Amino acid sequence: MKKESTPCYATGGVIYRRNTHGAIEVLLIKKEHGGWSLPKGHIKAGENDLEALRREVAEETALNGTIEVFLHEVTYPVVKRRQTRQKNVRYYLIHSAHGTPRPGKQERIRKVRWFCLVAAIKRAHNERVRTVLEHARASLNNNYCSLDPWSANAPAAISTATDPSQPHVRPTPRCRRRVPA
Repeated sequence: MKKESTPCYATGGVIYRRNTHGAIEVLLIKKEHGGWSLPKGHIKAGENDLEALRREVAEETALNGTIEVFLHEVTYPVVKRRQTRQKNVRYYLIHSAHGTPRPGKQERIRKVRWFCLVAAIKRAHNERVRTVLEHARASLNNNYCSLDPWSANAPAAISTATDPSQPHVRPTPRCRRRVPA
């Protein structure tokens, strides 16, 4: 019987701002040989979602901001070294008030660019990213962005898939490492 591989845990963010006309813009990144996506990355051992999110956003975009609310969790299979594992990514809404985004070259980010929300949804390279952006649009349209994501009062529409009051704490090895059979 084949042993189940351990899942990978990651966290990502929809970084938004208001432009000079008051319209909402979101930041998309483009990796080498990839399409437009959202900043995300693995959760290191001992980190929780929010610690990893702050680190990944800074590494990939050179920005920081206020993490406002849990948006959505996606799960999908990834293949690393001929082993299929489930990857669980929890996305959060992040408000970026200041700063100029810069591609994290060490993270193989080629471009970072602000898009109006509708254009970002159209430009996103896969359905998972479009779904997360739709959750961000719903959250921003419903003025949920000022809620504490750990609050018991968070609306059910925001708290999809899992309980945001229970952040992942990453005890397992990184996705790139081979898991012993």
